[in-house]
Amino acid sequence: MKLKEYQERTIAEVKGFLEHLATWRDRAAKNPDLEISFDVKAWEKAEVGRSYLPKKDGLGRPLPVFCLKIPTGGGKTLLAVKTVDLVHTFYLKRQTGLVVWIVPTLQIYRQTLQRLKDRDDPYRQHLDMVSAGKTLILEKSDAFTPQDVDEHLSVLLLMLPSASRANKEALRMFKDAGAFQAFFPAEEDKDGHAALLKRVKNLDTFETEDAYWGRQVKTSLGNTIRVLEPLIILDEGHKAYSEQAQDTLRNLNPCMIVELTATPPKEANKLVVISGDELHKEDMIKLDLRVVNKASTNWRDTMRAAMERRDDLEAKAHDYEANTNVYIRPICLVQVERTGKEQRDGKLIHAEAVREYLIGQGVQKDWIAVKSSELDEIKDFDDVGGLMVRECPIRYIITKHALQEGWDCSFAYVLTVLTNPHSRTAMTQLVGRILRQPYARKTHIPALDESYVYRSEEHTSELQSRQYLVC
Repeated sequence: MKLKEYQERTIAEVKGFLEHLATWRDRAAKNPDLEISFDVKAWEKAEVGRSYLPKKDGLGRPLPVFCLKIPTGGGKTLLAVKTVDLVHTFYLKRQTGLVVWIVPTLQIYRQTLQRLKDRDDPYRQHLDMVSAGKTLILEKSDAFTPQDVDEHLSVLLLMLPSASRANKEALRMFKDAGAFQAFFPAEEDKDGHAALLKRVKNLDTFETEDAYWGRQVKTSLGNTIRVLEPLIILDEGHKAYSEQAQDTLRNLNPCMIVELTATPPKEANKLVVISGDELHKEDMIKLDLRVVNKASTNWRDTMRAAMERRDDLEAKAHDYEANTNVYIRPICLVQVERTGKEQRDGKLIHAEAVREYLIGQGVQKDWIAVKSSELDEIKDFDDVGGLMVRECPIRYIITKHALQEGWDCSFAYVLTVLTNPHSRTAMTQLVGRILRQPYARKTHIPALDESYVYRSEEHTSELQSRQYLVC
């Protein structure tokens, strides 16, 4: 897989920082009395030119944390696997160990798991290069042993709620489980538990020191991760900046946290910043972005204008295919206010109201799909090649939040916003769904090399900024 110029730059900057990090870590280890914050020193020596906010892990040790700011459509997952390679080569200097790969949504989880498990996928192949063919892809429900981690590059995929203690479901990760007993002393080995707790003080335990067997370390997945001190890859890293999420991640005792996002918060340690123009130069995204604000307060007028645009794009796509044999089926994404069965009250715009309107305007029923937490009418195409195969008829996808992040289909050209989003980050992520260029190459048909937003509210001033949309 040939890398783009901005991807090569990203890899070079990460490599340089990791080399400085390894040097200063070793110096700090040789001179413990100097109390060197080796991550801060490495950041200074790398001459990043942006501020660095130092972090501590669950044991109070310096924790290197950095962010790769990559616009939507820039290949974050590819850069994530490249970063795994760089960290193991230049910082950890080994081919095996545990990587905890954390994603924020089920959609991203499924996509990432599918690609990492597929031995023919370039992402998996790159991990196999790192591990000399010994890659192990794990889920939360999978048991693994010390031998697995010693002999494989073990990548544990988790969803963000599973890595935090925000709800009862997530707490299961921190409950005692027989599947991980091999990582801990035997139950009756009181001295072994005491020694482990002296080394790793933040492990969850049963009992107290006054109990007959003393403090017993729980044989949980959470404790296993703490003992193994993994590299954490944090996809859509901006999602994990609540105080609770940050505390939970740092308390997993990682050796490093790498965040990837198009929209990092201001406090993120941005090691690499890629601009939208760099992606545009490489034919990765559709720019310019055409924003149309309908003055009408009737959402149907906005929907009608978006339909006309999509129809025009499909006509141009047919002509393009006739000349090049390259297939494109332009899709319109529609964001509504409600999708739930019991939420249709006639006041807020509901997915089924939009579906009925489209059908009433002559759109074929099988051209329309709703994607929500309750109803997923596009999932059937995941097993047959996705939405980009010729057999897929879908031209309209109606959603509320389900496609805001982590959903990739470069046939999405038109975004129809029938809501009034107030979050700049949410709007940036939503617009990102229509920015990918089909097949990552320009058609040289102006209309097919651009993307389109239609809104029914008069709140589009920020959308006029090209940098805002893609940075």
